[in-house]
Amino acid sequence: MNTKEVIKPALVLLIIASVAAAALGAVQSITAEPIRLQEEQTRAASMQAVMPDASSFEEITDLELTGSLTAVYKADNGGFVITAAPGGFGGAVNTMVGIDTDGVITGLRVTKHAETPGLGAKSTDPSFYEQFTGMSGTLAVTKDGGEVIPITSSTITSRAVTSGANEALEWFAANGGAY
Repeated sequence: MNTKEVIKPALVLLIIASVAAAALGAVQSITAEPIRLQEEQTRAASMQAVMPDASSFEEITDLELTGSLTAVYKADNGGFVITAAPGGFGGAVNTMVGIDTDGVITGLRVTKHAETPGLGAKSTDPSFYEQFTGMSGTLAVTKDGGEVIPITSSTITSRAVTSGANEALEWFAANGGAY
């Protein structure tokens, strides 16, 4: 085999890879801002859903978050929206919890997950997450002696969501009056 037989295909492959990389870079730069805006709109809609009596939210950035907590937002009505990412069956179960000034959950949503379709994915169904509204204190699924009815065949996911709610309630109990 001579060097021409090796160099020519290698150069063609290099050109194809360079064009593909440039195209991917261009697509990423074009779509980055629309994706960011969509994520921001989704977050705002979720915050409004878990804290319907508030009209604006401001992230508290000078916090040292513990456990699976990922962010805390102060609502204009005095409540808080707290996000957590506890571990579920398929990975993190991103949970958003609204808590009023009395330490009562005003709403809960699972905003992102990698749970099993038809099982843990049911954590996004109102029939599951609406039961958290009005709860306070320390929560547990019924299998663990608590009041949260778990998703059938998805106890791990149910416990993860309950854990996210508990971490939010614990943060509020420890810090809610300071902000």
